[in-house]
Amino acid sequence: MKDGILLIGYGTRKGNLEDVLKSQATRIGDAADCDVGIAYFRVSSPTIPEAIEKMVNDGVERIIAVPYFVADGTLTHELIPQKMGLGPNVYIGEREISGKKVLLYLTKSFNFSTIVTDIICDKIKNAGGNKDSGILILGHGSRDPTLMNRTVVERNAQRLIARGYNHTEFAFNEFCTPTIRESIDRLVDEGVKDIICIPLFIAMGLHLGDEIPEQIGIPPYSDGGEITVKGKKITVKYTRPLEDDPRLTDLVLSRANDFLDD
Repeated sequence: MKDGILLIGYGTRKGNLEDVLKSQATRIGDAADCDVGIAYFRVSSPTIPEAIEKMVNDGVERIIAVPYFVADGTLTHELIPQKMGLGPNVYIGEREISGKKVLLYLTKSFNFSTIVTDIICDKIKNAGGNKDSGILILGHGSRDPTLMNRTVVERNAQRLIARGYNHTEFAFNEFCTPTIRESIDRLVDEGVKDIICIPLFIAMGLHLGDEIPEQIGIPPYSDGGEITVKGKKITVKYTRPLEDDPRLTDLVLSRANDFLDD
């Protein structure tokens, strides 16, 4: 039986998501004995149905779809399964496509993997941060009633505190609280002189380039700057998001192998 792994991204009008997924697809293809495809939920192409059809036409009989997302939510529970032809909250099923039967399986997103926490710690170190630095984990925020995105961001902040980064806060660009300014104020009240801001996002785009820097008070599309908070000068370092870290390649393969090993 011929297997295939399908990486699914959200889609973007302005950012490097497509480059990130292409990089990961190349690595996965080098490591796995199966076909690798890329699809997007919206905006970018190919769409999910287009990518599945192409893989089936190439002879793939089992497709393991892996959402390249920070956290599960309405997209991965309802909307993506629908686009795969499975239906909301259905993650495995057999379909007939182009006259051929294919087994489809949708895995979980990154969610609570400690690999993500390890990546965050390396970003802090590479930005020159230490255990006395203020650490701000930035999430997008979500309208999803499960609030999985919020919980994943908060859990990573808790893990950093457990690892000795005592001045750690988290904040959201929209939909959830606390806000970015609220968390920065809390860190300044704790007496930090520098803040390392780590966006728990997949790729660069409008949110990371324009919206969040404006809320922090640093130039757009920059790696930080100096801000004044409550009359104090604070040095801010603003890191890159998760992007195509090789450890996420291993995580994608692990998600796929949970199914393939069965």
